[in-house]
Amino acid sequence: MDVEDHAGGQRAAAQTGRLLDLLEAAGAQGTFFVEDAVVAADPALVRVIAARGHEVASHGHRHCPIAEEAPASFRAGMATARDRLADVTGQAPMGYRAPYFSLTPQAAWASDVLAGLGFSYSSSVLPAWNPLAGWPGAPRRPFLWASGLLELPVPVARVGPLRLPFLGGMYLRWLPPWRLRWMAGRWAAEEVDGALWSYCHPYDLDREQALVHRRDAGAFGSLMLWLNRGPTLPRLQGLLEGRRSVTFAERLPALRRGAVTWLPAGALQPAPAE
Repeated sequence: MDVEDHAGGQRAAAQTGRLLDLLEAAGAQGTFFVEDAVVAADPALVRVIAARGHEVASHGHRHCPIAEEAPASFRAGMATARDRLADVTGQAPMGYRAPYFSLTPQAAWASDVLAGLGFSYSSSVLPAWNPLAGWPGAPRRPFLWASGLLELPVPVARVGPLRLPFLGGMYLRWLPPWRLRWMAGRWAAEEVDGALWSYCHPYDLDREQALVHRRDAGAFGSLMLWLNRGPTLPRLQGLLEGRRSVTFAERLPALRRGAVTWLPAGALQPAPAE
């Protein structure tokens, strides 16, 4: 789960608790990427996530695309966010997920920054075109950046000319179950040694929240993010049935063994050390 509170208040904590209960009932473990603002406002929630056996990772120090930041401010912000998580949980986070999966060609320098700060992996590349952020042509299997940082791209499957992150967020809510099963089959046929996983946000589970008009999504996007939230929890429950769910941290050794280094052409150069 990407733990963020896009409307303010305490709604994210309640919905995160619902997912924790679902995982516990299924005997499953997951990775929770927590935005620094949530860590600062509700450290008790972060401790509960860790105490219940789940991995706590970073969802960034600001909820904005990486490319909107200068390398120096990104480095400083992420250092603060990583230190805060370490103080709250007693263990430095291994993983990072960019807001909007925004590790794009314009932000390729961030992989060096993250590795320099001590992160072991990132889950920040959407290897397809997307209206918010994406990197068409990026590997769809786990790969290594030149810095040694392991990247776990979002699982995508083809529907017509598009590749969609079908197992997460709004796509998980809106795509019918038969289409999800069909896309999972397409993914399995193409990504024999890939890493399949799902993701959601607290608001994906929040059926009682009023409509929030998000500037980053526009009027139509805000409406789509608000509607049809009821199916999220039962669909996640269905994904867990008969399957073993573990944290990214537990899967890292096997994923790293199968990963090769990718040197993207045309991406911005890494940020210089200061």
